[in-house]
This record gives sequence, C-alpha cells and structure tokens, in this order.
Amino acid sequence: MTTTYEVADMMIGVRNMIEAADLRPRDQVLLLADTRSDKTTLEALTAGLRFFGAEPMTLLSEPIARYGAVPQAVLEAMRASDVVIWVWPVFITFTPAHRAMGRKREESGTQLREERLKPYHIYFEGNAGLLARDYARFPNKVLWKLAEKVREVVGSGKIVRLEDSLGTNLTATYDGKRLYGMQFRAGDPPGRCHFPWGRCGVFNGDGVANGEVFLSCVQGVAGRLAEPMRWKVKDSIITEVDGGGEVGEECLRLFKEFPESKRLIEIMFGYHPKASAQHGIDDPMHWELISKMPWAGLGTPRKDPNFRHMDGSVFNARLYIDDRLIVDRHGMLDRSLLHHPDVLEAASEFGDPYKVLAPVSHEAHGSGSAW
Repeated sequence: MTTTYEVADMMIGVRNMIEAADLRPRDQVLLLADTRSDKTTLEALTAGLRFFGAEPMTLLSEPIARYGAVPQAVLEAMRASDVVIWVWPVFITFTPAHRAMGRKREESGTQLREERLKPYHIYFEGNAGLLARDYARFPNKVLWKLAEKVREVVGSGKIVRLEDSLGTNLTATYDGKRLYGMQFRAGDPPGRCHFPWGRCGVFNGDGVANGEVFLSCVQGVAGRLAEPMRWKVKDSIITEVDGGGEVGEECLRLFKEFPESKRLIEIMFGYHPKASAQHGIDDPMHWELISKMPWAGLGTPRKDPNFRHMDGSVFNARLYIDDRLIVDRHGMLDRSLLHHPDVLEAASEFGDPYKVLAPVSHEAHGSGSAW
C-alpha cells in the first residue's frame, strides 16, 4: 500500500532539518535533485525554506553514478551557494567529484559559524514521505541528548563486537576518543549535516578487526540481498568474500581494480528510536537502516584520490561494547541509555517522555525474521 503525503504533512520535518543544520535567513540554498527525486519532498523543502527566510533554488539533473563525473554547471552552482541540500539518491562524499567542488571557510560572528564551511552540506537521507514520518519529526533536542549518553558509554569502551544468527562474529578495537558521525548540537559538525541523523561511528580503520560479518543490504542497491554477503576479516583486511549474488561479484571486481579497498574501515550503529527498518530497506541508499542497526563498510583510505567504498547493514545483529549489549537483534537501544534521566527530562518537554521515546522495532515493520 502506497501512502500519499502532502506538503503540509512535512513542515515539522522541514523545520527540524533547518534547526539541525543551523541555517540562517538569507542563506542561498541549492537543492540538488535528479529525475528520481520525490516532487512533493522538493515542494515541501522549498516552501519551508522560503517561509524561514532562506533563498532556495532547485537544480534538476539526470541521475549521476556514485563515482561518476558531476557536470561542471552543477559544480559551479554548488560553489556559488551558501548551503547545498543533497536530494540526490546517491552519496559522492570523498569522491573526486566532491573534492573538485572545493570549499572555503566562511567569516562570521560566532565561533560555530566561523568554522562553517561554504557551501555547507545537508545530506537529506531518505525516500518519499520521510519528512512526514516520526523519523524526521522527532525533536532534535532529545536526539542530541541521547547522543551525549551514547557517547559517554561508547567513548569509554575499547572493543566493539557484532554477532548474529547467520554467523557474524566480528570484533574490533577502537579509540573511544575518535567516535564519528554523531551530532550534538545545531550545525555540528561544521562542514555538513545529515538529516535525519542518529548514528555512532565506532571503528574507523585505526584499530584492528577480526572475524566474519554477513551483510543483508548494501548501500546503493534497493531491498535486501537475495542471499547475505559474507566477509572474512583478518587484521582488518577482507580475505574472503562469498554470497551476495551480483553484489558479491561487484565486491570482488572492486578488490581487483582497487586492492587497497580490501580494508575494513567502518563499524557504526544507529540509536534513533523512530528509525524504521522497512523504510530503510526500501530506500536504495538505506540511510534509515544506518540509524537503526549495526553497519559495516570497507574501502580505500578516505584521502585516496580514487576513493572507493562499499558498506551495508548487519541485519538482526547484536552490538556489544566491552561485553555490554548496546543494540539488540531488533534494533533496540540499551534501555538505560534510551531512558536515561537526562534523556527523559529532555523528552518531557514534548509530552509523555516514554511515548516520545517509544522505539520502532524491526518486527513492527515485518522485518524481524532472518533468512
């Protein structure tokens, strides 16, 4: 069944995005879209930005491949903008096309805005209707407080471990002072904002990872894989790949063309209580899954001019930090974090805190079963 969303249904989500990104009146905002982008979402973003006082403009292009060349006209429009909102269903950060755009630091009055890069990037993470769902309407203030509590626990750990019923048993050491991919306040970090947010990057390749991991969804490929793809990891290097059908074959071709891409460089997990597994599966980029469940990725070093990356979800996995269960197999965050007194206090400003924080499990969307 297809749900129809109206522009009015999306205004709270648009307001949350504006707040999370710390946008300013009179910002010149470029909406980057292609022929696959949802028309109602673009209308809602334009209306909300205009009401806020920004100056939005939409640039519509033909679809661009993940590592494809971005037309020069698009790059020039990006350079001329204060803010770029990526409504493209593709992610080109760290690629040559992204670097070719170039960015400069902006002079402004406050410390935060002195650090804002121009153009500032907002990665709009989702498919049609996202702005109308609780995932985008969830109060930023509550999510930021929850992020603080997650950081306190994960930041004090040293070992992250993933396990699932398919055979995943992956362990990695990490530096708790180098967590990434989190937001704690408006406009943070200064270079870009993902919206909606709600994830914690634990392992970034600096530690040592060993074991096996099974991926059930891969970014850029809609839906779940017909069969999971298995990576065997030894000292952070993927030594074996099997399963995954065409995606598994693509992974092997990637290794042949870019041998440096065999390195495991990412273990993340999501903590957004309103993230939906099913919506995340339906979105080819699977952004919502990253805010819901454990995630693993491989790739070349991010500064490599030929950066390549492949990542995906570890479905129904349990994630541990130093033997403490943080995320269970249903994508449910440790209740002592979700219901921390400080988080409950923040949530109480928006109603019954337990209802505000009520999480969505995999099973609520028919996604709880493994293969």
